Amino acid sequence: MVLVNCFSTLGCPQRTLRQSIELAQAHDIPMVEVRTLSGSNDLTQNLASEFGQPADLTACLGDADIKVPVMGSSHRLFDETFDFAPLQNLAQWADAAGVRFLRVFDGKGETLDSEMLDLAQARFEHWEALRAAQGIKAQLLIETHGVLCANQALEAFCNRLRDAPILWDTHHTWAAGNALAQTREIIGARLAHLHVKDSLLRAGKRQYVLPGTGSFPAADLARVLTEFPPVSAAVSLEWEKHWHPEIPDLESALTYARPWL
Repeated sequence: MVLVNCFSTLGCPQRTLRQSIELAQAHDIPMVEVRTLSGSNDLTQNLASEFGQPADLTACLGDADIKVPVMGSSHRLFDETFDFAPLQNLAQWADAAGVRFLRVFDGKGETLDSEMLDLAQARFEHWEALRAAQGIKAQLLIETHGVLCANQALEAFCNRLRDAPILWDTHHTWAAGNALAQTREIIGARLAHLHVKDSLLRAGKRQYVLPGTGSFPAADLARVLTEFPPVSAAVSLEWEKHWHPEIPDLESALTYARPWL
C-alpha cells in the first residue's frame, strides 16, 4: 500500500497556511505542500502578511509538527523571462520552514532541443552557485508539467542534468501516453516528490474527479512505487481547486484518497 502523506494548498486556495495546517492535522496528513495561500500564488507576500518574518513561520511549524517539503513557484525553467530574484526572496521563507525544495515548472513545448537543455543546465548551475554563495538550503525541483511529460524529453533532461531533483506529476506523464513504470525508471534516484490525482476523459478533455472514481491507474502506480520506492519523496495529492473551482472540496478529495493507492 502507498499512502498519500501530503497535499498541496492548491486544493484549499482560500486558506492561510495556519488554516491549511489545521486541515492536515484533522486528516492525519503529516506534510503540506505550499502553493496557494489566501487566494494567491504570491507566496512571499502571503507568508509575510501572515507571519511577518521567517522566524515566526519556523515557530508555527515547530508547534504544529507539520512539515513543508515543497514550496511551489510559478517559474518555468525554459522561459526567457526566468528571474532568480523572486526565488531568492522565497528561499528565505523556505529555509526558515525547513523546506528542501522550491518547485519550478519545466516549460511549454512539444520537443526538447539542445538549446533548451543548455539553458536549463545554465540556470540550474546558477542556482547552485547562488546557494553556495548565499547559504541557501532549498534546491530547485523540476516538475514534469509541460515538455517533460514526454518520456523521450524527460530522459534527455535527466541525462544532461544528472543532479536535478524531479517532481513527478504522475497524472500528467500518464495522460501524455507514457507507462508509469517506464517514467519511474527514467527518473530513477532523482525522484524527490510526487503529485497524484485522478481524471476522466470527457468530450476529448481531461476532467478532474475524486480519487478512485476516474481512469488513472492507481494500482499500477502503487505497484511501481512498491517495486521501486523513492528514498524520501512525499506522495502529494494535488487537488487543483484553485484552477478548477467547480470540483469538490479538498476535504472530500482527502477522504477518497485515503484508500486509493
